[in-house]
Amino acid sequence: MTAFPTFTLFLLCFVPVVACTWIGVRWGRRVAPHLRPESGHLGTVQGALLGLLGLMLGFAFSNAMSRFTERQSALYSEANAIETAYDRAELLPTRDQLRAILREYADLRLQLFHTSSDGPHAEIEARIQERYDAALAACMEGVREAPGLANLELPGVEAINDEFDRRMALARRHMPMEFVIVMLICSAMSLGAIGYGAGLVERRSMGVTMCLAVLTATALFITFDFDRPRRGLIRLDPAPLLDLARKLNATR
Repeated sequence: MTAFPTFTLFLLCFVPVVACTWIGVRWGRRVAPHLRPESGHLGTVQGALLGLLGLMLGFAFSNAMSRFTERQSALYSEANAIETAYDRAELLPTRDQLRAILREYADLRLQLFHTSSDGPHAEIEARIQERYDAALAACMEGVREAPGLANLELPGVEAINDEFDRRMALARRHMPMEFVIVMLICSAMSLGAIGYGAGLVERRSMGVTMCLAVLTATALFITFDFDRPRRGLIRLDPAPLLDLARKLNATR
C-alpha cells in the first residue's frame, strides 16, 4: 500500500463515502415524485449492497489485523533471538567482543523501529547488517577456539538475521493498491445507493444515513491504518526492543 500521510488517508476514506452518500440523498429527494411507485425493489438492492460491503470490510479488516498480530509476534521473536545469542555468548572466549556488538545491534534495531523516513531507514538497515556480520565473525572466531560450541553458538547468532529478515518482510507486506481502490469505490457506491433510497422515503432521517456513512468510512480508515506499521496511528508496541536494550545495557 502506498505510504500516504495519515491525514491524506483520512480524506481518501471519508470524502468519497460521505460525499456519495450526500449526493445519493439529494438525488433521491429530487427524483422521488417520479420514481416512488417503482421503488419497491430498492430495499432488496440496498440489502445486497450492504451485505457485499460488509463481507469485503470484514475480509479486509481480518487480514489487516492478522498481519498486525504477526508483526508484533515477529518483534517478540526477534528480541528473544538477540537475547538468546547474548546469553550464550558467555560460553565463548570472545564473549566481551560479541556482547558489545550485540548491544550495538539491539540499540540500532530500536532506532530503526522509531524511524519512519525511507532515507534514514535504509541507512540504519545497512548499519544493522554490518553489525550482524561483525557479530557472526566474532562468534566464528570464538568457535575456532572452542569447536565444541559450534552447534550451540552459530545457530543462535544466525537466528538473529533470520528473525530480522522475517520482521522486515512482514513490515513490507501490504494490501495491494488495487484492492484499496476497489474497497473505496465499492464503499462509495454502496453508501450512495443507501443515500438514494433514504432520499426517496421522506420519513427517513438524513442524519441516520450520514452516521452509517461515517461509520463505514471509519472502518475503512482503521483497516487501512492497521496496514501501515511505521506511519499509521495504530503502531506496534516497542516494549520487546525497549526491554531488550535495557537488559543488555544493564549487563555491561
